[in-house]
Order: sequence, then structure tokens, then C-alpha cells
Amino acid sequence: MAAPSPGGISAFCRSIVFKISAFCRSIVFKNILLFLLILIVAVLPLSLSYFQDIRDLEIQNLASRLEFFAERGASYIDVEGVHTLRRPEDKRTPEYKNLLKILKKIEKEFNVDNAIVMRRQPNGKYVFLAAGHDGFQIGQDVFIHKTFPATYKSTEDTWQAGQMMHSQLFGGRVGDEVFGQFLQINTPLKLGGRVVAILMLNKFAKPVADAVQERTIKLVSLTVGILVIGLVLFGVTSSRMLRLLKDLTGAADEVSHGNLDVTLPEPKSQDEVGRLVFSFNHMIEGLRQRDFIRDTFGRYISEEVVDELLTSPDGLKLGGELREITLLVSDLRGFTSMSSRMAPHEVIEVINGYLEHMIDIIARFGGTVDEFQGDGILAFFGAPIEAEDGPERAVACAIEMQKAMEAVNAGQRRRGLPDLLMGIGINTGEAIVGNIGSEKRTKYGAIGTTINTAYRIESHTVGAQILISPSTHKHVENIVRIRGTLDAKFKGLEEAVTVYDVSGIGGKYACEMPEKAPENFTDLQPALSVNFFPLEGKTVSDNAIPGQILRLSESSAEAIVNASVEPLSSLKIRFDASDGQNLPEAYAKIMKVDSPDGLSSPSRVTLTFTSLPEDCKAFLEQQRTTSPQP
Repeated sequence: MAAPSPGGISAFCRSIVFKISAFCRSIVFKNILLFLLILIVAVLPLSLSYFQDIRDLEIQNLASRLEFFAERGASYIDVEGVHTLRRPEDKRTPEYKNLLKILKKIEKEFNVDNAIVMRRQPNGKYVFLAAGHDGFQIGQDVFIHKTFPATYKSTEDTWQAGQMMHSQLFGGRVGDEVFGQFLQINTPLKLGGRVVAILMLNKFAKPVADAVQERTIKLVSLTVGILVIGLVLFGVTSSRMLRLLKDLTGAADEVSHGNLDVTLPEPKSQDEVGRLVFSFNHMIEGLRQRDFIRDTFGRYISEEVVDELLTSPDGLKLGGELREITLLVSDLRGFTSMSSRMAPHEVIEVINGYLEHMIDIIARFGGTVDEFQGDGILAFFGAPIEAEDGPERAVACAIEMQKAMEAVNAGQRRRGLPDLLMGIGINTGEAIVGNIGSEKRTKYGAIGTTINTAYRIESHTVGAQILISPSTHKHVENIVRIRGTLDAKFKGLEEAVTVYDVSGIGGKYACEMPEKAPENFTDLQPALSVNFFPLEGKTVSDNAIPGQILRLSESSAEAIVNASVEPLSSLKIRFDASDGQNLPEAYAKIMKVDSPDGLSSPSRVTLTFTSLPEDCKAFLEQQRTTSPQP
């Protein structure tokens, strides 16, 4: 291989030198030097001067005011009364109450954070006598002296000298903890020329921070002005850069208005501006992907969860936390039976129309949808965004969901389908909330016995009913309106739990349940023979219990059941049509039991139908209209 010629090496060196020289002559290099010069000569010294001046000035002013406040406040105090305070029991004396009133006056009048009176013990330690916030016991050790030993020295100097010392600044780091800085002034309280107590005033040095922030903003504004001048000089000498910056600014404005369909032409150069254009295009692509994630996952989880996943660096990590939340469980009555007689596309159309109304309402009240179970919804309030009024919002949300069933049923009637009824159970308690699943598939949800209780409460509801647990009722008892209470027996618990039948709520989310139409009962002559089948959870017993329906209304019945039954238990009902008609089963919940002897069968019960197919409804209506009346 031939060696490079001396002329080729010389040309290469000249090329390198030319490029270096060109860069040194470039506007980029000159502006770098200009900005560095401005930074070194003006900005840095000015920033340090502003910071130091304002800090010293504000602390000095605050200290002067605090000394005046201490001298004035000491003149308000009855020192003889202070001298009588010795034991914790003295907090009930008029002297203590008068002192407490004066300390509160000092705090309010002089806008100090703490006004405290303390006394020196024979062992050299100081104890509290009173504080404006009334948070200490008489004789309690002054713990601030342990945290900040310098405060003890300041107090001790005042006691020994018998005169007010200049206020000092305390706070900062103590061990691994960082405390806010505060000014403290100690004033002696004398009786007969002898110091008997110390008045201590504390004021946090936040005004200093505010003043520093104000001056810093001025400094930043000045810096921005200097940089703008530099950018103007930069634009004069570099029109190409300005054109690209103009294109970037226009594109950024479009993005700020939500238009992500902007793309800058690929840069022809690889300098700083070219890399900026490339980064901008890359950023736009990232924003498009973010919106895709939001639009996709937002269909299944609440917008708050999506925001936390996108903004929190830990949002996509698995894990959870224990938090008090309010669970809402809803379920449609008789939907499973109705859907078995519908085409698949009709089932999906009905359930999607129902869920669309419900999800909008849950989102409006700040709830998070955990999951759908067929026609059932599990939602919770208080996570991922904490909310103290979670129980109140959950109850109001449930009422609005019940009111929205009118719109749902209007759609049902347009399709020629029967109306839907919904029951809702609500419970408040602690549960684990967070991202649950694996790295491949994750959902934000809740785990805990609180959820099981919510499901059990919901299982005791009938259509158009909301039942809330005692824990939820405790949170909203001052604003919720109740139709009545029910004693529900839960599996695993010996004693019945009182649940509350909600009719409305006041307060911020005031709303009312739709009024129920009055029940018009008709006596059946003769009584209608039926067979009852008890339900255990979702399982129907194979053992038929004979019985009779004595009275009927549009949605309820009074019947005889030839067995011992429990209130709030569910029954499947099979009718015996005299004309041989094969009727589908109906379902009902026992609302009231009246056994003749209180224990044994047969039982006279009041039923509320939870699922009544159209054929059964027509059959029962025929029984009502054809039954002879007295």
C-alpha cells in the first residue's frame, strides 16, 4: 500500500486548521463568549448581592419588630397570676385562663407564630406554664431546648441578666431532620424585681424566603432581558438560525393548542439548531404516543389513574398502599335471566348503553372504576387521588346512578325490552390500592375485606335501592336521608349488621332518589300456588318449597312459604299456570317474615321481585285483574 504523499498530509492539516478557525469566527462561538462574559461580569455578582442584601435586610427588620412585640406583649401579662401557676391542675384556675387569653391576643395582635410563658426550675431546666395554642401541660419540659441547644442559652442569658436579649435566628438541620428557620425573642417577667418567668415569642422566617423569592424574580427578569439582547444580536448575525427558530416557535404554538400533526423538515445540518429540530420532532412523536396511551387506557380506567401513570415516575411500578376508601358495588336485577333470551349483539348493546351512563356519572364524582363483572360495577372513591369527602361523593354518585336508570330504561323501551332495575351497596374502610398484576399486564385496583363487605351489602338490595354500611353512614350521618334500616346477616358474622336505605343526601352534592310509586295490592281469590327455591349466593337449591301467593302488587307480593326462611334471603319462584303455559322463573327477595309462632314454618312473607320476565309479569297482572274482589 502506497504511503501518503507529503502534499496530502499538508492539505489535511490545512483543512483541520481551517475548520477550527471557521468555528472560532462563527456566530455560535462569539455568542458563547458573549454570554459567558455577561454571566461572569454581571449576572453572578448581581445575583449574589441581591440574595445577601435581601436576606440580611428582611431578617433585621423582622428581628426589630419581634423585639418591639415582646416588650409590648410583656406589659399585658399579670405576672402575679403567672407566679401562682405550679401544677397541671392549675389550668382550671382563672389565672391560667386569663394568661391563655392574653397569649392568644399577643399571637393575633402581633402576628407571631407562638407566644409561650415558661419558668426556670432549680435544676436549670425550663418548663412550660402556658402557650397560645394551649397545647402544653403546666410543668412540661421545654423540648425545643433539647432540639436546639442554642435556644436554651438564649433563654438562660435572659433569665440571668434579667433583661431582654436581641432576637436570634434558629433552625436548620438537626441530625437527619431539617427544620424551618425561626426568630426567637425572650423577655423576662419580673415580680418584685426578680425574674419569675420568661415570655418567649417565635416567628418563622418565611417572610425572608418570600422577600428572597421576590428579589430572585427581579434578578431572573433582568437575566432574561440580558439574554434577549444576546438573542437579538444572535439573530442579526444569523438569519438561518432565526428562520429555524421561527419555524420552531410556530410549531410549538400549534402543539400548545393540542395540534400534534405538525412536523418540521428534517434538518440539513448537524449543528446545535439541527439537533434541536431533530429533538423537537422526537418530542412530538413522544406526545403522540402519550395521547395514544391516554385514549386507549382511558376507556378502561379513570383519567386520574392515567394521569398518574403518565406523570409519576413510579406510576407503572407494581405495588400498593393501605388507604381508607369508599367502595360502590352496583348490579342489575334479573339481567342474567333476561339476557339468556336475547341475541348476543342485543346483550352487548344493552350493557354498553347502561355502562356508558354509569361510567360518566362515576367519573363526574371522581370515582375510579376497578372492574366490570358482567352487568356489575365495582368502583371506589379516595384513590388514587385522596379525598376526605369520598363517602359523601359515593352516596351522591349512587343516587345519580339510580336517577340515570330512567334514561337507560327509555332506551330499553325503544328496543321493546323490559325495564332494568339496579341495586347499589356502599361500604367505607381500609383497603390496599395500587398497581396489581405482573409486568406484562397491570391494573390499578383495590384488595381487602372492605370490598367483600360492599358486595355482601349489595346482595341484600332490591331494584332501585341503595344500602350503605354503618361505617359509610358514620361519615355522612349529618347530611344523608334514610328511608329506614335493615338488619342484614353476613356469612361469618354471628350478629346482624344494620344497613341504611338511602333516600337522599344534602350538602355539597345534594340530590334525591326518585320517588317510589305507592304499592297497590290485590287479594287473589283463590291464592296462587307456586314453588319456591332458596338461593345460597348464586346457587339455586334443587329442593322445592310449596307455597301460595295471597296478595299481589306491581312489584311485590305477600305469600305463604311452607318452610322457615330468613329476611333478605333470595328465592327463585316457579309459577303453576292453570292453562299449562310454560312460564319462566322469577326471582324475589324476602323483605319481611311473619311466622305464626315466631320460629317454625309456614311463614307469611312480604316479597319484592328482583327479576320478573315479561311473560311472568303479564301472567301476574292477569291474576290481579281476574281475581274477584270483595
